[in-house]
This record gives sequence, C-alpha cells and structure tokens, in this order.
Amino acid sequence: MGFDITASKRLSQSSSESNLQEKKNNVFLAGAVRRVMQDNMKRKADKDILQQVLKEVETVSAKRMKEGLNQWNFSIGVFNCFFIVYIFGAHPEHLWLVYLAEGSYLIPRKFYNMWSAKPLNQALYYLDFCWCMNFTAFAMILLLVFSGTVAHDDGLVSDTARKGFFNAMMGVACGTLMGANVVLPFVACMFHDVNTMTGLFIHLMPPMVMYTFMWHSAEIKEHWPSIFRLTYLEGLRYFPEEGIFFTPGDGLDSVAGSSVALYFLWWIPYVCFQLLVGIDLPRKFNDDGTPAKPKWDTVFHSTMRQGLCMTLGTVFRGRSKKASIALCMENNFDLIDFFIYMTCHMIAAMTAFYCIGYPCFSSQQFHLLMIIFVTWLVVARGAKRYTYYTTKMYSRVLREHFATHFS
Repeated sequence: MGFDITASKRLSQSSSESNLQEKKNNVFLAGAVRRVMQDNMKRKADKDILQQVLKEVETVSAKRMKEGLNQWNFSIGVFNCFFIVYIFGAHPEHLWLVYLAEGSYLIPRKFYNMWSAKPLNQALYYLDFCWCMNFTAFAMILLLVFSGTVAHDDGLVSDTARKGFFNAMMGVACGTLMGANVVLPFVACMFHDVNTMTGLFIHLMPPMVMYTFMWHSAEIKEHWPSIFRLTYLEGLRYFPEEGIFFTPGDGLDSVAGSSVALYFLWWIPYVCFQLLVGIDLPRKFNDDGTPAKPKWDTVFHSTMRQGLCMTLGTVFRGRSKKASIALCMENNFDLIDFFIYMTCHMIAAMTAFYCIGYPCFSSQQFHLLMIIFVTWLVVARGAKRYTYYTTKMYSRVLREHFATHFS
C-alpha cells in the first residue's frame, strides 16, 4: 500500500512538471510567433514607408520634368545663352533681330503657360510695366521694319516719332528694366525653364539691345540703313534744358522726359484698372463673407503674397505678421496696401532713371559693366536654384510630407 501511494505521488509530480514544461513551451512558442508577426509587420511598415518615399520622389521629379527640366531643354537653353553672347560681342548690329526673333517665340509660349496656370489664371501679368514696355518696343521695331522694307520709308514714321521712341526706350531699358534685374529675385538664369528664361529675356535683353544702338550705331546704320536712321543720336541729351527736375510731361525732347512720360502712360491706366476691377479679382471671399470663385491673378497680388505684404505691413502699417499672412491666404489686400505698392513702384522707377539710366547714357564702360554685373547676378540666382534642386529639394519635400503624415 505504501508503495502504491509513493508511486502515485511520483506520477502526479511528473504530470505536473510535464504540464508546467508544456505551458513554458506554449509561452515560448507564442512569444516566438508574436516576434515573427511583429517583424513581419515592421517589414511591411518599412516597405510602405519606402514606397511612400519613392512615390514622393517620383512626384517631385515628374513636376520638375513637366516644368521642362530635361536634357533637351537644358541643352537648348545653354546654347541659346552662348549664341546671344556671341552675337552681342561679334555682331552687335544684329542683336535687335535676335531680340525680335526670340521674343516672338518666348512671349507667346509663356502666355500659354500663364493662361493654363492653376489655381489662378496668370494672363493679367502681361499688364505689368516690364511686359508692356517690351510690347511697346516690339510694336515700334516692327513698325520701323515695315516702314523701311515694305513701305520703303514713305514717311510712315517721322523723325520726331523715331527720336521720341528712342528717348523713351533708352531710359526705360537702361534705367527701370536694368534695375529690375538687380532687385527682383525671380529674374534668374534657369536654362531649362521657359517661364523663367522669358522673364530674364524681357528684363536683360532690352538693356543689351539699347547698348548696341548707343555704342555701335555706326554698324547698325551701315547694315540696316532703311530701317534705323539714328541721325538724332549726336544731339541727344538725357535731361531737359530746364534741369534734372521737371514735371511729368515736360522735356519730351530728352531721354528722362520721354521715359517719365512713358512710365506714367502706363502707371495711370494700370492704377485705374486695379481700382475698378483688378484688386478684387483674386479674392477668395466676397465683402459679405460668402466664398468667391476667383479665376484671375495679378502681379500686384502675386508680389504681395511673396513676402511684400509682411514687409509693407510691418514698416508702414504696424500690422502683425499673422494678420499679413491671413491677408495673403485670402488675397484680401486693401486700397492702402495697393497705393503703398504703386508709390514704391513709382519711386523705384524714377530712382532707376536717375541712378542707373543716366550713367549708362553717359558712359559706355558703365553700361557694359552693368550688363556684366546683372548677368553675373542672374546666373548666381540660377546656380543657387540648381544647387537646391540637386542637394536639398528632395530631402525638404520628404521631411515636410512625413512631418504632416505622422503629425
């Protein structure tokens, strides 16, 4: 009997140890399964993150490709810059033809891109001063070509009109447009981008063309006698006889007088357009607070959104940065903002006539040095943007994407 009890205890103890070991094995097995599942889930999560990274990179790459960043456009852009420099140095008498030919392609092409821009149509950008001055130059050059080659100089364009046009464009090209190359950060040399290169074209080519007319007039008259007479160059003066300060509309026989008159022939209609229509076009909300459906953008609104609103608000109006950002988000700028903007535009243009235009008119060396300086400046801006494309763009986009995703 004692043997049976002892055997039963041993059997029960052995069974308990077996159950305990089985439980340990089950716990170990469950842990192993859980670790395997966690590893699989981690691999799947890593795979999903990697796919998101690749998707973002491909999205950014596709956007740049759509903007023209490809081998063909880059090659054409670089070649075109070398071509313009060659013509400017070796055959300055023909640079006006390059201006006419390239502008006939670039300006309509950019207009198509602006018309197709989203979310707001940018076609009204062509009402800005720099664009209107280039349109004026194109129209006058074409009129001179027609007069000299088709009408055979039948008096279609008088000598007075020729001189007045030359005076006005001399001050505008070598003053305001030359200065715009210095102060406008978006004027850059981006070989692949038609929009950026067109913006560079309308700001830099007019001062270069005017350089050839001012300092290589003999070659131009020799090769194009029926189109450009340029008999009035020897008697040109920059300021009116009355002095360097004058009322707009006076001194039209001088470069400064004609340039100031041409500026206000643009400034007054543009202000009227903005007051009557333009300033309300991009607004996202109506005066009663209901959502609007904006379609059109203007250069004024675009410039304000790019940081000028905060600068003007801080300097002139004591407005907080937060309030300025809210105005930018809604395109809701008031008349005071607009008049400050247009007053600054006018002061900058007048300053350029005096501080850049006059030295360019007086000195060939200064004129050439200004062209070299602004060329270096726009190339440096383009190099900075290309450096961003190749070193920082993708990391910044990914950081912004995942910061938003995980937040």
